[in-house]
Amino acid sequence: MLKSKTIKTITSKKIKLVTLVLLLANSILFAQGNHLKIEINPFFKTKVLKKDSWYVSKNNDSLQFSKIKFYLTDFKILTKEGKTKQLPNSDFLVSIFNVESRSILLENISYKTGDQLLFNIGVNEKMNTSGALSGSLDPANGMYWSWQSGYINFKIEGKSPSCSTRKNKFQFHIGGYKKPFAATRFKSVTITNAINNVLIIDFDIAILFDSIDISNLNQVMIPGKEAIEIADILPNLFSLNE
Repeated sequence: MLKSKTIKTITSKKIKLVTLVLLLANSILFAQGNHLKIEINPFFKTKVLKKDSWYVSKNNDSLQFSKIKFYLTDFKILTKEGKTKQLPNSDFLVSIFNVESRSILLENISYKTGDQLLFNIGVNEKMNTSGALSGSLDPANGMYWSWQSGYINFKIEGKSPSCSTRKNKFQFHIGGYKKPFAATRFKSVTITNAINNVLIIDFDIAILFDSIDISNLNQVMIPGKEAIEIADILPNLFSLNE
C-alpha cells in the first residue's frame, strides 16, 4: 500500500514537472521567436480604410483614396539592454489596398517582450545612390524617379472636392535623400503583445489629412520644403495596436 502511494506521488511530481517545462517553453516561444510577422491595419480614424470609399477629415474635407504605397526598410531590434540587432534584407514595399503586401515577415530574428522594433519609413541614402535595385526596390513597382535617380518613399493619390485641381485630384509623391530635403523618417514601436509572433500595427491616414490644408497643399511631386512637411507627419500614422 505504501509502495503504491509512493509511486503515485512520484508520478504526480513528474507530471507537474513536465507541465511546468511545457509552460516555460510556451512562455519562451511567445516572448522570444525566430521570426516576427507584422500586420498593418489601415484606418481613417475609427473606420477601416478602403479603396475609393469616402471619408471626412476634421477640416471637413471629403476624401477618396485610390493609391497608398510606401517603403518600410532597415528593420532592427533594440533590446532592453541597449543592444541593436540589424535585420538584413528587410526592405518592404507596402500597398495599403493590397492585403498580401500589408503582411511583413521578418525572419531569423530574436526578440523579447519589451524590446523595440525600429524601422525607416522610406529608402535611405545608400540605397538611393546604388542605382535601381531589384525585388521590392525594382523601378517597375512605380516607386522610382528616373529623372531624379531616387526612390519615392511614400505615395498617396486620390481626390477631394476641396482640391481645385483637374478632376479634383491630389497627389503626394514624397521622396528625396539629399540634405536639406532628405525625406526618410524613423519609427520605433515597443514589442508588448506579439501573440503567436504577430505584431499588429495600425495605420491611420486621417492623421495626415487632419494636419494639412488640402485646398492649398495637394500636389507634391518633387523633393523640397513641402515634401518635408508631409514626411515629418508620416511617423505619427503608425501606432502599435494595443
